[in-house]
Amino acid sequence: MLAPVTRASRRLALALLLVSAACLPSGELVAIDGSHRMVARDPQSGLSVVLTTGAWQGIPSDLDEQVTVIHVLVANLGNRSIRLAPGDIDLIDERGFRRDLLDAGGSFVQAGQNDNGYHPGRQLDFGRIEWVGGDVASSALPWGVLVPGTSMRGYVYFEKVDRANAATLTWHFHDRDSRPVVDLTFDLYVARGSQT
Repeated sequence: MLAPVTRASRRLALALLLVSAACLPSGELVAIDGSHRMVARDPQSGLSVVLTTGAWQGIPSDLDEQVTVIHVLVANLGNRSIRLAPGDIDLIDERGFRRDLLDAGGSFVQAGQNDNGYHPGRQLDFGRIEWVGGDVASSALPWGVLVPGTSMRGYVYFEKVDRANAATLTWHFHDRDSRPVVDLTFDLYVARGSQT
């Protein structure tokens, strides 16, 4: 005969569940060799992208414990203007779960051009990150059109990748007229510190 479920046993089970969840390591994204910096280049389009993980030094200082933070440098050394848009970046873990990009809403325009807002990209299923105070919005990668011979840098934010072992970040680059240019892909792994 089974013992009846009491309120105390439910509380104990819930407490054990919470403690075990707190003990799971969250980890951080790195390259296959454990480095925090990854580079992808496409000689045909002239695009270069440098991703750096573990680089957040802004306010709030614990932002990277709450969301996945990646510093990005995009250089356009080609001859076509390239669209930078939040809907053009995918972060998908090895189980197939897509992590939403959390758009901070920053944008830029070429001097002398009208600001009509930025193109959202090829898909609209990205979230927003709104943080009062701190460096989240001011440090974010701004969206717009990157003309030849220029570069742009900033942070991109995603839903936390903490329950997976690996993920792939794919940036689907398009020109200013929404024509596909190149997909640059980064294989990322979750490095977890030793548990004590």
